[in-house]
Formats: sequence, structure tokens, C-alpha cells
Amino acid sequence: MRQARARVLLKGSGRKKGKASYALQGYVDTLCEDAGVEQISSFETLRNQEVDFVFIATKTYDISGVQEELKENCVRPKVVVLIHNGIIKDPFDCPTVRVVVPQGYDFVETPGKGCGVKILVKNEDKPWIMPNTEAARKVEALLSKCNMPSCAHPHFSYLMIRKFFINGVANLLSIVADTNCNGLLQNHRKTMDNLYDEIYKVLQKPHADAFKLMPDNFYSIVFEGLASYSEHHPSSWHDFKAGSQIEIESLNGYVKQLANDQGMQVPETDALLCKLQEMLKQRGRELESTC
Repeated sequence: MRQARARVLLKGSGRKKGKASYALQGYVDTLCEDAGVEQISSFETLRNQEVDFVFIATKTYDISGVQEELKENCVRPKVVVLIHNGIIKDPFDCPTVRVVVPQGYDFVETPGKGCGVKILVKNEDKPWIMPNTEAARKVEALLSKCNMPSCAHPHFSYLMIRKFFINGVANLLSIVADTNCNGLLQNHRKTMDNLYDEIYKVLQKPHADAFKLMPDNFYSIVFEGLASYSEHHPSSWHDFKAGSQIEIESLNGYVKQLANDQGMQVPETDALLCKLQEMLKQRGRELESTC
């Protein structure tokens, strides 16, 4: 018997875009049409239904809202797949798979050409990494059917922390320094080294399982990983420029919280967060003046 084609739906997060361009929507429309994916505006479309997988690729501050919307519409996922930067507490009560995505994406508007947007991808051939759990292996099998490289890895805890270090020394600093990854490495290495040392000190005890798996050359691995993104601007930089909300609590804010919990001082992290808050206040004033 021929197996029925799976129903695949896509829902946007609905998060505030500030002054960001909506040119990307045309690209999404084209992708969905070509792939036979149905776009929806609300989970009400799936009310009182059980679904095999829900992939949530959004900012960490939006995840609890997605969880509430699923709950309100009585949508029952068998597996939830979380794709995000940073570290947060899992809010779901069903099997959840956290994914570490090594890719970086830059969206370049191309007015009058194709659908109006060109996407530049860094580290395109590297696999998505997941923990080696039963749920993750199901996700891996699903992605393999779509020719999407992925791996349910026994050393996921270490690989997640490795990505956190890369994000921690680069994402929010890219806003303050107003530069891409190359610019950070060339002009802000001392600041990144200080952030690295503070992250290492603060995370060592709470994430002891990951630290046990760290190789001796972990410092080099982190900065070589950052260098692989070259001229890519971190997503936090794009969000700031777009007037969107910034992920703080799950990135360097997470470091600050763990430092407070352990009675540790993190002066470089404090300085970064302070400067960022000043810039966000100034951006807010500028956005209000243009309304």
C-alpha cells in the first residue's frame, strides 16, 4: 500500500519585527509552494489534534509563548524539536529534542531579482547535532528522509556548550562593536578572551558533564569555530538593526545569572550587558522619534 503523504505546516512566530523588511516573506512563500508546505497563522488549525513533530525555530523569549499557544489549542506533539541559541529551561512536558545548528544565515535583499531575497549560508554541510535519545533518533530519521544532515550524538552536552561559547563571545558583542565575526576577531580579541574566561569559570560547575568532555585545545576550537563564520553577522546583530527584541537572558544573561548564583564576579560580562542596555534604550528613543 502506498503511504499517504505527510501533512507539513509552517507557522511564523509572529514576533515583533520592528522596522525589519518583510521581503523574506516572498522567499518563504516560494519555498512553501515548491515543497507543498501549508502556511498557517494560528495553531487553531490543528485544534485537538496529535502531531508527530513540532519544530520550533525561534528566539528563546518566544518559546514559552509557543508552548502556551499549543496548549490553548489542545495540540499534542509527540516530539518537540527546539532550535535556538543560548540555554533555557525546557517548558514542555512531552519528549523534547534540543538541536545545535552550526549554520549561520544572512538574508540579502535583491530587489527585482527572483523572490527578492538571497540567503547566504555558512557551514552549510555541517550536521545538526542532537542528544542521543530515542526521541532524537526519530528526528534524525525524519531529517535523513529530507536529505538533511543530522546526528544524535552521545557527546551532545559538550557540543551544545561549545556552541554556547561561540555565541557567548560573539553575539551580543557584535551589537556593541557593530561588526561581523571577522571584525570581532581582528579588533576585539581581548574583550572576547575576557568573556571566554568568565564563561568558562561560571559554567564549569553547572555543566560539569560537558566540561569533562572538553579537549585540551577547547579555546582554539571555540575561536576557530567563530572564524568559520567569517563575514557573517550574528543573528543578534540583525535583530538589533531591525528594531527587534534581543536574546539576552539565554546568552550572556545566563552567564550573569549563574555567576550571581555562585557568588562570582564577571566584570567583562557586566560591562557588555550594561553597554547593550544603554544602546537598547537609545534605539528605543530613536524608534519612538520616527513614529
